[in-house]
Amino acid sequence: MTDSGATPTVSAVIPVYNGQLFLADAIESVLEQSRPAIECIVVDDGSTDATADVVRRFGNEVVSVRQDRSGVSGARNRGAELARGELLAFLDHDDAWLPGKLERQVQELGRQDSAMALCAMSVVDRAGTTLGIRRLHAHDDLLTGMLLFDGTELVSCSSTGLVRRSAFLAIGGFDQNLSMSADWDLLLRMLLDGGVAYVDEPLVRYRVHGTNMSRDIGAMELDMSYAFAKAFADERLPEALRRRERSAYGRLYRMLAGSYRDAGRLTDAARMLVNGIRHDPALLVEIVRRTTAFRRRTAT
Repeated sequence: MTDSGATPTVSAVIPVYNGQLFLADAIESVLEQSRPAIECIVVDDGSTDATADVVRRFGNEVVSVRQDRSGVSGARNRGAELARGELLAFLDHDDAWLPGKLERQVQELGRQDSAMALCAMSVVDRAGTTLGIRRLHAHDDLLTGMLLFDGTELVSCSSTGLVRRSAFLAIGGFDQNLSMSADWDLLLRMLLDGGVAYVDEPLVRYRVHGTNMSRDIGAMELDMSYAFAKAFADERLPEALRRRERSAYGRLYRMLAGSYRDAGRLTDAARMLVNGIRHDPALLVEIVRRTTAFRRRTAT
């Protein structure tokens, strides 16, 4: 699995659509790495704002590619196809790396001889003020946690991921049928294909600014339903997890119900909850238990 050469080269890939507000920060964070990437590829996915003007300010320091609108997964894959590096490092246009990000991850990737490396990330607001730290934490193993929603905490590989280009291309890259769940799907396929290394340091600034793609719960429902169907159709999935498919779907629908509820979309929340119970009747017992406990707390 190890690439040739003691110090593998890295290509940074930034997909962008109408990213004029934050793109410069993302590019600068690539150019300021303590372990430089050999290239910073910006794939403009049909922007209609001043994104192109932002990219031009960096001159020859950036490889600029413009394409018709195809979605974020298509833009990432286009950058990966053009890249010259042995390793690919993806960065969303509204996020940024800390200077030691590539250096630490390249070290860890080599130490564990994995196909992909992730890292923790700081969640920041529009002004860059830190709101919290998001870390990778699995209660059991990561693959089980991703499918059973057991409290496992994930970090998005769309800005934290460093991956061997050969492995990325071999599994088909990001699934272009997916948008906001494409990183979840890629991570799961990487886990099935080999190991994933992790640096428990917040080396990425993940920016929350009100228009993040992750706020579209309807798209998340469509994406995750598709990604789950793919996962359980994958012959590499361990048999022990295959036997828990109905429970996994039940927990997926429970998660979506909570997201819809928090967004005030109660009809959709109820629809997801009913679907969850149909797949895993044990959820009804859990709901009754939690409701009873809540009523007791509020009555005292």
